[in-house]
This record gives sequence, C-alpha cells and structure tokens, in this order.
Amino acid sequence: MKLKFWILSLTFALSFIPAAAFAQDKSNTGATEKEVLRLEELGRQKVLKGDNNWDDLIAEDAYMIAYDGSVIHYQKGKQLPSLPMKFFNLSEMIVRVFGDAAVVTGLAEVGSETADKKPFSFQMRFMNVWKKTGDGWQIVVSERTGVKPPAK
Repeated sequence: MKLKFWILSLTFALSFIPAAAFAQDKSNTGATEKEVLRLEELGRQKVLKGDNNWDDLIAEDAYMIAYDGSVIHYQKGKQLPSLPMKFFNLSEMIVRVFGDAAVVTGLAEVGSETADKKPFSFQMRFMNVWKKTGDGWQIVVSERTGVKPPAK
C-alpha cells in the first residue's frame, strides 16, 4: 500500500514539471556528439599505439570500473596499464548529451596475445561519462563489463 501511494505521489508531482525540463538542447547536441565520438576514436588510437598517458582525456580523480570489477581513481601523471593490442574495435556506440555531460555506451572487441604469443580476444560493453570542463571534454566516470559468449 505504501509503495502504491508513493508511486501515485511521484507521478502526480512529476506531472507539474514542464516537459522542457527533460528536453535536450538539440541545437548543440549534434556538435557535442561529434566531438565526443572524435575523442573516443582518439582514445582507441592511444590504446592501439600503447600510449598509456591519458591526462588529456581523463579528469583528475575520475572513477573508473575496470573489466575485472576493480575501481581506479585516475591520477594525472600516473600511467594506466597497457597491453600490446593486435586489434581494438568499437561498435554499437550511442551518445546521449545532457548539457555539459555526455554518456557514451558501446561494444569493444579487443585482441592481443599472451607472453608466449598465444592470441586471445574478448568483448566488453563500456560506458564513458564525459564532462565539459575548462580543459575541454574529459571522462569523469567509466565502466567496463565483459560479454560472455552465448551458452552452447
């Protein structure tokens, strides 16, 4: 009963908020999407080159959830671990712009090899939250989730 009352109250309260409060500014959204996708590609190129200095793309103290579930708080000047890549492809990318923030989701396919030269690859879903700062657009939150192959 309490849940039903809460839902009705919330629905009633939200009905008084103008729809414009939830609308995105379409005039600048396209340019922002294009810029953020350009920066995502710049990051992809950094990975392929083995460049592990991300100070230009990641904000100080950004909250990053790695593929293995560990949490990293990015510190400028500290390099991220890198792995020699055979390929690093991004697809299914969607950008949602919310004022001075943009959320990118997509699928990454990664290929490398072990120390004894055995190839391996995996896929992961990712989310990067970009924020416009005085230094331009920077990642403030990122998350990676492994994609398991379908059951046989």
